[in-house]
Amino acid sequence: MLDKKTFIREYAASHRYFSLKEVVKAVGVSVQVAKNYLLDLKQEGVVFPAGQGIYSSIKEEFRPQEKRRVADIRRLIKKHYPDLDFIVWNTLCFQPYYHHQQTHHITFVEVEYDGVHSVADSLSRDYRYVLVDKPGRHAPKGFDITKDPIVVKALFKGSPRHGHSPAVEKMLVDLFVIKDKFSTMGDADYWELLESIDDFYRVNVGDLARYARRSRNLEAILSQLIGKIGINEVTFGTYLESVSKVTYGKDGHGKIEWIGPLK
Repeated sequence: MLDKKTFIREYAASHRYFSLKEVVKAVGVSVQVAKNYLLDLKQEGVVFPAGQGIYSSIKEEFRPQEKRRVADIRRLIKKHYPDLDFIVWNTLCFQPYYHHQQTHHITFVEVEYDGVHSVADSLSRDYRYVLVDKPGRHAPKGFDITKDPIVVKALFKGSPRHGHSPAVEKMLVDLFVIKDKFSTMGDADYWELLESIDDFYRVNVGDLARYARRSRNLEAILSQLIGKIGINEVTFGTYLESVSKVTYGKDGHGKIEWIGPLK
């Protein structure tokens, strides 16, 4: 008979994503004992964190190959605005992960609100087709993706990130929005991309859900997200408990009751 730790090790190896609650139920141990074993397995490099109460057996994290334009813009902003917080990325970083050939691209520069127009003016001295974006469903006036534009917008505080680069969880949520706003890809291409990323890399379900919630896109993404990423409703529901209130109708199906912005 397997000891508890070995049982959890094998359980983790057979699940791409799983919750602490699922481990407790499957193994028949207390929450604290499960946490202790999972901590040991994390230190051994067997289990990896994927959000509050969620774990994964997937080791690899997505780190896009940086484009020269991104590196150059980052250097310019650091030089002229050393105290400004910003993120910069380019849609070409996802080109290898879906079949549609991406002929043109957009570089997004997200900066603190007060610096949006100043940074846009500065970048306009070195680049053509620099536009300032505003919240909403429509692209800024004059937007033309065939010109490989640079879009400057206000930085969304609390975005998942690595220094001045966005984390994959942020980019996947943002791409869900810009695919329609900026006509970057079709719906089928987007879900193909998400599935492809999930095939190779670990997605922090917690960060993705939290950012989608904060940017008011969780409701739109949720219905397909559970089926597209290799997690079940129980696992995803574990994290949703901390970002929204889940109620159940007479049919037993869960629905989301929005309770306002997270604090």
